[in-house]
Amino acid sequence: MSQVENSQKEISRELDQKLVELQSLFEMSQVLNSSLQLKSVLNNMLLTPMGRMMISRGMVLITDEQGGFGIQVLKGLPRELEGRKLYFESELKKPVLGDELEKTPGMQFFKEQAITLMIPIVSTNRTVGYLCLGQKLGGLAFTSSEIDFLTSLSNIAATSIENALMFHKLRDVNRQLDKKIQELKTLFEIGQELNSTLETEKIVSLLVFAIMGEMLVNQCFVFLKNDDKMGLAHTRSFAASEKELKTLSGKGFLKSLANSSVPFLVQETELSRNLRPLERLNLQVVVPMRIQDETKGVLVLGERINKKEFGRDDLEFLSTLSNQAMISIENARLFEEALEKQRMEEELNIAREIQQKLLPENFPTLPGMEVRGLNIPSRQVGGDYYDCIRLDEEHIALTIADVSGKGVPASLLMSNLQAGLHSLVSSHADISAIAGKLNNFIQAHTNYDKFITFFYCEIDLKDRTLTYVNAGHNPPYIYHADGSHRILDIGGLILGMMANMPYETEKVRLQKGDLVFMFTDGVTEAKSIQDVDFEEWRLEEILAKSLDADVGEVIDRVIAGLDEFSKDVPQQADDITMLALKVLE
Repeated sequence: MSQVENSQKEISRELDQKLVELQSLFEMSQVLNSSLQLKSVLNNMLLTPMGRMMISRGMVLITDEQGGFGIQVLKGLPRELEGRKLYFESELKKPVLGDELEKTPGMQFFKEQAITLMIPIVSTNRTVGYLCLGQKLGGLAFTSSEIDFLTSLSNIAATSIENALMFHKLRDVNRQLDKKIQELKTLFEIGQELNSTLETEKIVSLLVFAIMGEMLVNQCFVFLKNDDKMGLAHTRSFAASEKELKTLSGKGFLKSLANSSVPFLVQETELSRNLRPLERLNLQVVVPMRIQDETKGVLVLGERINKKEFGRDDLEFLSTLSNQAMISIENARLFEEALEKQRMEEELNIAREIQQKLLPENFPTLPGMEVRGLNIPSRQVGGDYYDCIRLDEEHIALTIADVSGKGVPASLLMSNLQAGLHSLVSSHADISAIAGKLNNFIQAHTNYDKFITFFYCEIDLKDRTLTYVNAGHNPPYIYHADGSHRILDIGGLILGMMANMPYETEKVRLQKGDLVFMFTDGVTEAKSIQDVDFEEWRLEEILAKSLDADVGEVIDRVIAGLDEFSKDVPQQADDITMLALKVLE
């Protein structure tokens, strides 16, 4: 056979081989592109050259988002290598074979696994992985034609790998979306249950059961802040002992827990000394329950029953759920406060009505005299008291008093004073004795900080005399028709300070035109918008200008003066009480 014929036959064989390779690559391309499963693509990519070239071992590495390359599939190599991550000092840009591979930095691992050929898998100028092959059987070397075939195969596979990676990424995103949708659905359903009640205990119980069901945890502790102090409010644990629960109630632990502002995983956090019990008790998660940027509670969870670790998505879910529960708890607290306030208001209204019934509803008609009184209560029940008691046809008693303090305690003491006074008056005791006995009664039945300013007088309608005792009360005025006036300040110490105190009395003769005006400190201590007291001198000016008025009009003028002085200032501090007598004849 001539040399020309031999050359033609050789060219023909090479063409036939190229045709076979092209046919093989075409078929391989169809196989690779027929699947979006990464494992399937890589197995086909690896097994084809290993079967065709009689190669005993091989692996495929695929890049990840962190810049490493993970062993995805392998044949003829230890199974424990699968999943291992490798990092290269520099990327390979072309196939590396034999001795050249051994000289490449960072390739010791491949030498240990008897890998003799590494071919980059390149897609759009990005290395997505490596095809790594061991020796052929019999130790035969790779030919340039075989390397070209493997390079072409890798380039064809690169697109399929990219598609598979994108498919897996989209599948993971869809799974995450499905998980988020499920979490949102769960949050919505649990939120509806939490908002269906205004009982704090029930809300906390619903939260605990929901979390234990969703997270499959064996321990759940809820800490809530009450009066600015954190405390263990609910425990659900299959294993917590009394000693462990006592540890979770320690002052230092609770204080540090209350300072938590972001959720954290116990195993990944450097804990302060006070929070070390979390590690000792094998607790896994701490989630602050916050509202308006303030930690109002804390949720602490133990490990999962299936031993699965908590992730950042779990922390986000638990944080959202805990904050939602905290809003429900806060709403329940505000609702309870509103109910309590309503109950208190109702009780105060009843007490105010009772207190008002202790004051005289109308005033007697007197020969030659006129008497009127007025009580304007502040927003709550108080301790002001006045009375007009008809002793007999020729005598009448007038009294005014002010109990220290405010609210229900003051009103109760005022009612005791009223009952005691009526009892003593009916016994026809003299004025100084009445004051002394009332003083001893108040001192014996109240604390040292409770006392009463008290003014009492008896008027002889026939002789036109007024006999009085003043036990530390604002001195009443007597204004005469000529404009002169004096105060009634004879008596003794305020009631309730010390037992067995003596009290003096004074008798004053009344004249035609006299005005006797009694009042409590709610009059003289009324405030202006500038926080200035009304004081006695303003009252004296009004009284001096009202000597020609009847007794009812005198009181009206004082009220008008107070209204003008305290314009735009609500009456909060004290009751306003007045009692006045005018001598007409």
